Amino acid sequence: MGYVGRKLRERRILFPESQRGLIVPVDHGLTLGPIAGMQATDDFEGWIGTDHISAVLGHKGLIERLILRDMLHPSTGVIVHLNGMANLSSDGDTKVMVSNVEAALRLGADAVSIQVNFTADNFAHNFTMLGAVTDAAHAAGLPVLTMLYDKVKSPTPAERIARLSHLVRVVAELGSDAVKLAFPEFESEVPALVARHSRDIRIFFAGGDKASEESLVAMTRAAILSGASGLCIGRNVFQHPRPLALLERLSACVKGEVELAEELDAV
Repeated sequence: MGYVGRKLRERRILFPESQRGLIVPVDHGLTLGPIAGMQATDDFEGWIGTDHISAVLGHKGLIERLILRDMLHPSTGVIVHLNGMANLSSDGDTKVMVSNVEAALRLGADAVSIQVNFTADNFAHNFTMLGAVTDAAHAAGLPVLTMLYDKVKSPTPAERIARLSHLVRVVAELGSDAVKLAFPEFESEVPALVARHSRDIRIFFAGGDKASEESLVAMTRAAILSGASGLCIGRNVFQHPRPLALLERLSACVKGEVELAEELDAV
């Protein structure tokens, strides 16, 4: 029965019209501290309770506050993030477990997430952690989103994309239902990457560093046209001067409402 429950919960973190998602992660506070746009939970008031977001992702303490303050839209899915590390640490790239599947279930989570940053020497730690999380989550009927970052610099673009492709295969082999990736350096790399992996694992692209609204919309369209499952975008939303307006444009692209997206562009 775990698989049936997992597929049902997976639908709750996606827009029902398109079965694609616009996930907004707000887990940055543990890593970066009180940054602009999320100095406190109240900073999310006014934009996080919109139906333009398919799911919100955060650590257990913040998710609990959002639920208790009734700040989430009834249709918004909840993803509880299970690991992390403050950048105050000398080894900030190697994340450790800070919660578990049972805590996520108590919060009513629809899915859990985990971040794996691959350096040159933390493969064993990441493999062990990710394997344990997927086993526990799937036993409980929860899908797993893996945030995947490659921290090793490759000498050529071809080697970089080959290494990334191998790492995507790793997280798929270890049981992840979805993966969040940084948008490739070159947009032309997106179609082949998605085509190679999207039949085995849902692919969401990150918003990345602060970018203009137009470049975010263009990136979203490119990702969706390539067959990606959507966006997992945080600081470009909560640090935007008009988060709601941006979310409306991005969700129109993710849902495939091309005419609406073009209309909003004109406005």
